[in-house]
Amino acid sequence: MELVKLDVNKFDLNLIAGLIYETDSESFDFYFKNKQNAIGKIRKLVELGKNNLGHKNIYVVTGEENQVHGILVISMGDGHDFKHHLNLYFKTFNFINALKFTLFDFVDQIFLAKLDEDDLYLASVAVDYKCRGKGLGKFILKESLKIAGKNRCKRVVLDVDINNEVALIVYKKFGFKIYNEKIIPWFGGKKGVYNMEYQL
Repeated sequence: MELVKLDVNKFDLNLIAGLIYETDSESFDFYFKNKQNAIGKIRKLVELGKNNLGHKNIYVVTGEENQVHGILVISMGDGHDFKHHLNLYFKTFNFINALKFTLFDFVDQIFLAKLDEDDLYLASVAVDYKCRGKGLGKFILKESLKIAGKNRCKRVVLDVDINNEVALIVYKKFGFKIYNEKIIPWFGGKKGVYNMEYQL
């Protein structure tokens, strides 16, 4: 088992897009109505490369015969260029879908952690459902610390949905600590994230 950069000619991009979808399925379903529709849109962004979900930011956990067991999507520092993403969405998708991705990004900017230049941000960590319970999540987190070290980062940052108690437990056990929370009332309940960090 190893963590390698995504090669778009080598790995199943539908599986990669599906794993990204699983990390925020509720939001993707809200904007794109169903799993298959969302996965198709995510796959386009993965193929393009120059965006937060692009192949340049994705690592895959591989096993025998290049099987994908999990993914890690990262970004370095405050690398989100809203104007660039806006242009990309409107060049790539029809007007309605471009607007949906723009809104998706806008909402993310409200909730997600504010980053410093020397932060490594874990945008998505996902393990294929057939491979869960085998320590792959912990393996991905360990490898992310190595990536952070090679890039002289001072901390690794991620966000956890307030309703994802399983992920919260996993990250806390690994050593991540909550340093901020962003929670708002939402249709009879609440919506939000815990911003978590691992100091290096």
